[in-house]
Amino acid sequence: MCISRQKISQANSWLLILLAFCLPLSTSGVTVTAFLIMVCWLLEGRFREKWGEIIINPICIAVFVYFGVMLMGLFWTDSLIAGFDAIRGQWKILLLPVFLTTICWERRWWYVTAFIAGVTVTMILIDLTYFEFIHYELLDSRRHFTTVGNYIVYTPMLAFSIYLLLHQVLWGDGKLLQRWVMLALAGLMIFSLFILAGRAGHLVFFIFLGLLLFQYFRQRLLKATLIVVVLLPLVFVAGYRLSPIFRGRVDAVRQELATFEKNPNTSVGLRLLFWKNSWEIIRQSPWIGVGTGGFDAAYALVNLQRSPNIPPTNNPHNQYIFVAVQQGLLGLLSLLGLFFVQIYQSRRITDGWQSIRLAFPLFFLVIMMSDSYLKSHATGFLFSFFSAVFLKSNLRTGSYDQKWCSREP
Repeated sequence: MCISRQKISQANSWLLILLAFCLPLSTSGVTVTAFLIMVCWLLEGRFREKWGEIIINPICIAVFVYFGVMLMGLFWTDSLIAGFDAIRGQWKILLLPVFLTTICWERRWWYVTAFIAGVTVTMILIDLTYFEFIHYELLDSRRHFTTVGNYIVYTPMLAFSIYLLLHQVLWGDGKLLQRWVMLALAGLMIFSLFILAGRAGHLVFFIFLGLLLFQYFRQRLLKATLIVVVLLPLVFVAGYRLSPIFRGRVDAVRQELATFEKNPNTSVGLRLLFWKNSWEIIRQSPWIGVGTGGFDAAYALVNLQRSPNIPPTNNPHNQYIFVAVQQGLLGLLSLLGLFFVQIYQSRRITDGWQSIRLAFPLFFLVIMMSDSYLKSHATGFLFSFFSAVFLKSNLRTGSYDQKWCSREP
């Protein structure tokens, strides 16, 4: 029995690496791998030991609170079927305790490396397709990336990989040649980021760049501020001048904001309209919302009154608004609790991963302003998987792994 458990544990460890690799590549691959991980988790047993680890980890408690509020929202929703569909849409987050108790603490850096490898493979395929070296159905007629959901999901993952690589260049324990290779790879990823659409990815890249500078010069905040004030605008201008796609996306934002009142039927205009209409729902029921799964019906009613010429939506493209409409302030606090716990833990666990552990929740707090990323398949798994990786404790020894980031300030 012990031998069987050991084999299942080893198999699950490799499945986790495969899952990290598939995150930017294949939604079906992620789903199948996650299912196999869950099966192995159940077959392995050790439920008392696993539960003991779960209940002492703050991120698991935060997840239970978040889903508890969603379940409470079923009591005042107009449609239980829609409510259960809404919960089912975020089931990936519930896998966080499973990942936490399955992850091999000593292999945490393997999972990060596998994710970067998956992003790298995806980037190569996109770039070869973009420059027409190969013909593969990755880009649509507008040169927008369409696999793994779409470019809205992929470009934030690309920006996160850039941060991880640059972090390792600055604080990693690799040899000089390895650092140059990682720096070159980060440069290629930055180039790839700016030839693709995806404003959330572009935004989070600039925020990560500023964060890295403040983390590197943390003892000299004035110097860090001056460098950020000078460097970020220079990078922005360079991207604007050198990348027609980035320039087009920036110009589109400016134009769509200017014409919003006359023509809201644009990418930015629709988001603003969704937010305005959603705010009317929140204003009417600010504390507990309209109930889990009640967004569609509530929004359709307000939309009919305020913007009948625009079709209603089932997604306001903002995670905060999406939660606030359904569970009100109570739900919004439970959502923010998921990230407060991670930020709080980022300073309590001193293992060389502090900066990454802070960057990860900041990453989601930023991108969730432009879409409901916890609903998305790939980013929902990204959240649950890497929350477990970054907040996993070594219960056996109490020591910490130094292989990935060993010289962080």
